[in-house]
Amino acid sequence: MPGELLLCVSLCQATSMHLASDYIHPYKDAGGGPVRGRVRIYLPDEVHDAPVVTCSELPNNPGGSITNSTEVIAAGVIRANRLPTPLVRIEHWPEKSAEGGAETFELATFPSYKVIEWAPYLGERRAWIVDATWKPLDHASVEVLVGGKV
Repeated sequence: MPGELLLCVSLCQATSMHLASDYIHPYKDAGGGPVRGRVRIYLPDEVHDAPVVTCSELPNNPGGSITNSTEVIAAGVIRANRLPTPLVRIEHWPEKSAEGGAETFELATFPSYKVIEWAPYLGERRAWIVDATWKPLDHASVEVLVGGKV
């Protein structure tokens, strides 16, 4: 489709990556409440490879989930860290955050990585990336993508 951005993720060959950043990313949920998620940014050693960003749900997250705010978090992380796009974005629900369930990983993709500014909402402007879709990943695949243990 013309103008459509396609991100292809290959698990066939291990990529050399390094953990460049590991921090708690603050954001606001749909109701304007303070929320946070753990963000880890893995940068490739080869410039032609895409960065990998994981966002983990915290067990003590006071508001909306990382999944419900994925478009806001992605835009904020890209802007705050000046990351190139497209990138590989993985949502991580550790066992402690999965409400009694098992640890899960989801590949979150976007048709475009263009950050859009929305009109003021609850008194402030918001940055978004629209129309996320998710695909499940297993633990081993995530370790291949980040180049090591998760």
